[in-house]
Amino acid sequence: MEVIEAIYEDGILKPLKKLNLKEKEKVILVIREKVIDDDFITLIEELSKKVPKVENASKLLEEERK
Repeated sequence: MEVIEAIYEDGILKPLKKLNLKEKEKVILVIREKVIDDDFITLIEELSKKVPKVENASKLLEEERK
């Protein structure tokens, strides 16, 4: 099984990479909408720049649990 992203445009499902299929080969498609879009990823990247970096987070968590 292989997962391939595609774009649905003008009534046609267009894969984003070349498929290793024979001409007229039948396949089964499982359609799953993309939950996380590029805008969300960009937002998370920007927010991560604003969050202070924590050195040795494991040690801080361990001390907090005591």
